[in-house]
Amino acid sequence: MTNILGESTAVNNLIKIINQVSGSKINILIIGESGTGKELVAKMIHETGPLKNEPFIPVNCGAIPENLIESELFGHKKGSFTGATSDKPGLFEVASGGTLFLDEVGELPLTMQVKLLRALQERTIRKVGGVDTIKVDARIIAATNRNLEEAVKKGTFREDLYYRLNVVLIKTPPLRDRENDIDILAKAFLKKFNDKQGKKLKGFHPEVMRTYYKYQWPGNIREFENILERAVTLENSDVITASTFPISLMKVYQELGPESADVNAPKIKNLPAMPPVHFGEGHIELTKLLKSIEGVYSESALALTGGDIARAAEWVGDSVKDFQKRMTSLGLKTGQKSSDHLKSQDKKSKKTNQHQSANKKSRK
Repeated sequence: MTNILGESTAVNNLIKIINQVSGSKINILIIGESGTGKELVAKMIHETGPLKNEPFIPVNCGAIPENLIESELFGHKKGSFTGATSDKPGLFEVASGGTLFLDEVGELPLTMQVKLLRALQERTIRKVGGVDTIKVDARIIAATNRNLEEAVKKGTFREDLYYRLNVVLIKTPPLRDRENDIDILAKAFLKKFNDKQGKKLKGFHPEVMRTYYKYQWPGNIREFENILERAVTLENSDVITASTFPISLMKVYQELGPESADVNAPKIKNLPAMPPVHFGEGHIELTKLLKSIEGVYSESALALTGGDIARAAEWVGDSVKDFQKRMTSLGLKTGQKSSDHLKSQDKKSKKTNQHQSANKKSRK
């Protein structure tokens, strides 16, 4: 049985409307940001109603090549196009009696929108290359993260199809509007990935949870789940610490200030300072300055990851091999600070300038 985890007002309202519509075969449109669980809502509608023992067929409309969408939804006859070596039923037929979930319906091209509208109105389809009409009886639940009203105004989505799908509208709330559910979701994902990876992590450092609550979660529940899987994989202690944070969460963690003093997390105060820019005598050439900044950036990545070369390489977008090459090319040895490297470059530059100045005076 599919369940939506949470006790927030937003989730309670969502479950309430799911229970209201699950008993009917009315067309439903689910809207919401990416990662908010639109397919989960569709499954719950299906599984809590009288169609629960019938097929639930999901299809991502944005993932099917345009020239194959009609065949995928309505089926095709043998020989109707190159590669059609036998008759094939469409997903409307397969889902008949149950639920057809049209995910990312806003990605359908206009030509296919016309054919979908006819299928919804007539409750019949015609296979590609066929002449007979076939009756279908699937409940339609569509979903999108696009603003279909704006798409209608722009002419990229048919108004009549929009209203045909939008008999009942359900909006999945973003995670930032479900603050009370963070703790519940965190514990559920921790258990899931503990079981999956054979680990026994006991919970979360308090400042990790504080960061979770502060973060805005642009990727919503999908992002939260991925971050928890990463944390369980990387954590070496008995609780999740900030040392497992990706850079997006680390930024928020550092912005929270001294109260977020997780002893296992790298501290921003330990990062090297950006190199100064000198003008006039003893100046640093632009290429040298850029190399110095690159050195600080690479060293900062190492500091933020506690010296973990693999994670530092990930943060700067390098492979481990390329990151090590970068450090070597910058003249940074193990334990050497980029600031030391800058001083070395500065001294060399000053000596060069002094030598050039002496030559000019001797020529005079």
